[in-house]
Amino acid sequence: MLAALIALLAFSPLARARGTQQHKHPRLNAMRHMLSNVGLPVPGFIPDDDDDNPPEDGPKYQLRLVRQGGEIIDVIYRVGDTYIPEALDQLSVFLRDTHNDEVKSYDPRTFDILHTMLAKLNRSSSEIEVLSGYRTKETNDALRESGTTNAAEHSQHIEGNALDLRVPGVPAVELRDAALSLRAGGVGYYPKGQFIHVDTGPARKWTYARRHGRHSHRRRHA
Repeated sequence: MLAALIALLAFSPLARARGTQQHKHPRLNAMRHMLSNVGLPVPGFIPDDDDDNPPEDGPKYQLRLVRQGGEIIDVIYRVGDTYIPEALDQLSVFLRDTHNDEVKSYDPRTFDILHTMLAKLNRSSSEIEVLSGYRTKETNDALRESGTTNAAEHSQHIEGNALDLRVPGVPAVELRDAALSLRAGGVGYYPKGQFIHVDTGPARKWTYARRHGRHSHRRRHA
């Protein structure tokens, strides 16, 4: 009787439904397995100007960024809970508006998002290709008028807390999923250009595509 009951349960509709459910979304299951269980660190603090010595103890947070034209920066911007002011300044200069070289101090949490996103993908040592960093209002307005992007009127790029980026060798959809898993700020996905947008603004997400000369998107977010 016991053997017959086990056999009956094995072929019941509930058992078949569970078996089907396990194989329903293989890519999602693969992504869950691939993403490391790494959480966004708590916000750090910036020491006083007269404190020139960075801390020696604690995990080191390193970023390698590259821009078109070959400009590269490789810097440790945070140790433990302490941001390194000099490194933050270097990153802000690197992410300047390249149309007029104007610099704006970046929100350090932007760098935490970048670092943790790569750690999620087990790619902490990878370079991040920066497509767009800080934009002045004039630059952002010019992009909007060009009609070639979905630049928002009040873009987070203007605030100095957003980047458009790629990571060589990593599909944009995987970058998007890793960024979304952090549940921090905005995440935009651009499948045609194979890049994503991340920022420290309000939590939201969107996908943007340009097809047959027309824009296809929910609304302007970037």
